[in-house]
Amino acid sequence: MSAGDDDFALLGLPRRAALTTDEVRAAFQKAAAAVHPDHAADAEEKDRRTARFTRMNEASARISATTTRLRRLLALEYPDHAAAGRAVVMDEALVSLFTQVGGAVQAAAQWAAKQRGAASFLAKAALAGQEMVAREGLEAAGESIRAALGRQRDALVEIDRRREANEPVADELATLAQRAAFLEKWQVQLQSAWAGMFAALD
Repeated sequence: MSAGDDDFALLGLPRRAALTTDEVRAAFQKAAAAVHPDHAADAEEKDRRTARFTRMNEASARISATTTRLRRLLALEYPDHAAAGRAVVMDEALVSLFTQVGGAVQAAAQWAAKQRGAASFLAKAALAGQEMVAREGLEAAGESIRAALGRQRDALVEIDRRREANEPVADELATLAQRAAFLEKWQVQLQSAWAGMFAALD
């Protein structure tokens, strides 16, 4: 990865594993204000500004998401490690969370399918208990995901501390990137399950 591909530098951000969306947004707004196309003196400058503004916007999106931020960090600071690739590792806690999310999503989908197929008020009323169980399952899975994200933030802060102390962290950074990908995927699945439940009520 070349220096021109350094999303962190493009936005004026330090290369850190732990960055909040607010930090990234503020950095983007500051960096983008200096190159906004609306301030161009002529068409040629506007084209240059537009291209840089677009690159900054794309960099902001990549750095805001934990998975892509960690992958960019790996590619920039540990290119050999990033290129080698790693087998996906799911520890017991991650397997348990996967099972919980999968069960909650499945229960919500089953209720939504029955709700859509219910032709009468009575048939729909009979599904109230199943709806409650499905909602509680999604809420519990969401709480578990939020707790896992909190632990992930703590781990990223610790990784940054160790990186500053020049300790080897490439393996752990790669593992955290994998875990972040799972958590982001499961968050999307839970959001989709909630949307499916709400849609079934219409």
